[in-house]
Amino acid sequence: MMRFPQTLRRKVAAFHEDESGNGAVELLLMVPVLSLITFGLITYFSAYQAKTHATRAATVIADMISRETNPITPNYMTGVSGLLDTMIRSDDDPQYRLTAFTWNRRSEDYRVRWSKNDGDQGTLTREKLNLVADRLPELKHGQRAILVETWVDFDAMSNVGMDGTTTFENFLVAAPRFVPQLCWSTDENADRTEARC
Repeated sequence: MMRFPQTLRRKVAAFHEDESGNGAVELLLMVPVLSLITFGLITYFSAYQAKTHATRAATVIADMISRETNPITPNYMTGVSGLLDTMIRSDDDPQYRLTAFTWNRRSEDYRVRWSKNDGDQGTLTREKLNLVADRLPELKHGQRAILVETWVDFDAMSNVGMDGTTTFENFLVAAPRFVPQLCWSTDENADRTEARC
């Protein structure tokens, strides 16, 4: 049987017991895991913040519209777009739609009085409105309400946990506070009698 020289055995035993490089190996193994966790947390925090801003902006717009006593006009819609752009930081071009609607007891469906939008979503029709009837409140016959919808896109900084673009949709219903119905007019100087209500 072959015997190792005493000094070689001591050197092998010393190498086996030496732990001076363990920190570097552990660091090498943990850095990718910690980086993945950090980027994931940053991504989810940014998404949560963007969703919160989108929800708050939709709530402000719904509250603002519900307090309106004059007819909504194209200039008013431009102002709403500017407000939405100011409040939303995650999307350069947030979209919204305003719809005034009522409940008809005879036909047992919701009726669109008018619908205007800023974006690609298009206006809301009677058929489309009744497709989301389960999301709308119960109204009395002839009672009016306003539906405020917003769509805000969020692009994640990294692909950790979220891929591509996520769209945050808000769907809020408000009742006019100071007038029985909210009207639409293309003429900025028109009074309520000339507006579509």
